[in-house]
Amino acid sequence: MKFGLQSVRKRIGWLALFGVAVLSDAQEVDYKPRIKGAIDSAVEKRIKETALTFKLEKRPPATIGQLRRRIDGDLPRLEAILESQGYYDAVVSVDIDTERDPTRVTFEIEPGARYHFHSIHLRFSGPENSALRKINPQLRKGSPAVAARVFKEQQRILALIQRLGYPFPTLEKRTITLDRERHRVNLLLEFNPGMHSVYGDFEVEGLESVSRKYIRRQLSWKPGDPYDAKQLDNFENKLLSTGLFGTARVVPQRATGGTNAIPVKITVTERDKRTIRFGVNYSDIGPRGKVLWEHRNFFGSGEHFETSFTWSEIETGGQVSLTRPGFMRSNQSLVLDLDASRETPDAYDSDKVRATTMVLRDFTQEIQLGLGVGYQYSRVEQLVSDERYGLVFFPLQAILDYRDDMLNPVRGGHLFGRTAYYKDTLASDSFLKSVGEGRHYLMLWKRYRLSSALRLTLGSIDGASIQNVPADERFYVGGGGSIRGYEYQAVGPAAPDGTPLGGDKLLEFSVELRLQPGRRLGYAAFADGGSVSAVRLDHDLRYGAGLGLRWFTGIGPLRADVAYPLNPDSTQSERVQFYISLGQAF
Repeated sequence: MKFGLQSVRKRIGWLALFGVAVLSDAQEVDYKPRIKGAIDSAVEKRIKETALTFKLEKRPPATIGQLRRRIDGDLPRLEAILESQGYYDAVVSVDIDTERDPTRVTFEIEPGARYHFHSIHLRFSGPENSALRKINPQLRKGSPAVAARVFKEQQRILALIQRLGYPFPTLEKRTITLDRERHRVNLLLEFNPGMHSVYGDFEVEGLESVSRKYIRRQLSWKPGDPYDAKQLDNFENKLLSTGLFGTARVVPQRATGGTNAIPVKITVTERDKRTIRFGVNYSDIGPRGKVLWEHRNFFGSGEHFETSFTWSEIETGGQVSLTRPGFMRSNQSLVLDLDASRETPDAYDSDKVRATTMVLRDFTQEIQLGLGVGYQYSRVEQLVSDERYGLVFFPLQAILDYRDDMLNPVRGGHLFGRTAYYKDTLASDSFLKSVGEGRHYLMLWKRYRLSSALRLTLGSIDGASIQNVPADERFYVGGGGSIRGYEYQAVGPAAPDGTPLGGDKLLEFSVELRLQPGRRLGYAAFADGGSVSAVRLDHDLRYGAGLGLRWFTGIGPLRADVAYPLNPDSTQSERVQFYISLGQAF
């Protein structure tokens, strides 16, 4: 095919004109969106997070027509957002000012009156069940008709139904009736609970070295018991807390063959069973180190075996511990401990070996009781005294732990009580030693994670004079785990040469303010107080205060504290104390 010169020139001209047109059309239309109207900040924020006109502001369209299509697509979104917040009579209009550079896009919103819940009714299909009829709505009459609250209420009721023996309930119908004259919303939620069920058998997937018998021993239900979804959630958490599994899922399966006995499927992924750990810290007694080795499935049935060695300038010791879960019942454990140590603080020198057997029972996820028996042989030197003791003891302890985090709690609390009767087999002495401690955590300012932490510890030794209680079993106060700012064991009665003598009455208390404005760095201000004596709890109270720095890591906060004694006596030689360790002080 041949083209003449005139034809080529003509074609080039058309191509040039087409290129100019394309370049002209390719110019982006910069614009600035805004919202005008009497709406609250939460609704405005939701609109800006959802509407494409705001989300794609940095990616302007090529033409005004494309901008209009973007805006038109957002109008139904805005109306849906306003309705979800209770503004059913809202009017949305848009003004596009192309005379300004960049183009100004204004969404004008007239929200109208906000609707509120008036009547809220629940209905359950199927056979009459008195337990279901006792479920009452928690949505309050007169509260704003926000869609998210309706969804939350639906999920709450479905969870309650699952706790009453119905594993597969559904929401059949949700009816919303508007009273536009009074700006009210009438809500009706209709649920189908399904078949009332009991537990059948269970199946397990993912086991490698852990035996199926171990899983059976841990079950908190048996076949024929009424189904309760909370039990499955608790069992899932229990499996994860053992350290044996990296993942655990406990899911009910639908029954077959017309029966109401539902099987339960347990799916797990096993973790490596062995762990070795090292830890170091620094306090008023100098550096301290610890090495620990553990096996979380020692005999194949979830037995936890742990051995550790600890060293510091005043203590050297080792410990061996074996825990057998599911001992005689699913919520019970048998714990065997054997430890040997040498302690050389200023108060005494002690060499001892101790063996303890404890049975621990978990009544709930927060409550645990323990009862046991033990024997301790020790040689204790204090001043000119050199005594040997063979103590048989019977410990009883109780724990209530509802903290939100073990290493860095900001909400909840922890209560611990322990009492033990001691009988000396090498003499006729006996005594009762009791300690109780309470901790409480409260979030004060969520935005900056400002929280408070309180601690109170009380102790008493009864049934024997202080001289007949072994020096290493008496109470001592002062130091990093007690009253910060004071030397270790330096608060309380002392001999003329300054040797701490300890006491049979203990009082300690602490308050901390903890601030975590960022992800990594936090700060603390604290005050401690307490005393130990053989007279009364408020005798010779000492106080300390200080500041702390926290560096938050994946395994907990790294703590560095500096403390100062507020009312020391003449025996306190060091006026500033430093402490470095992992985890909060309490």
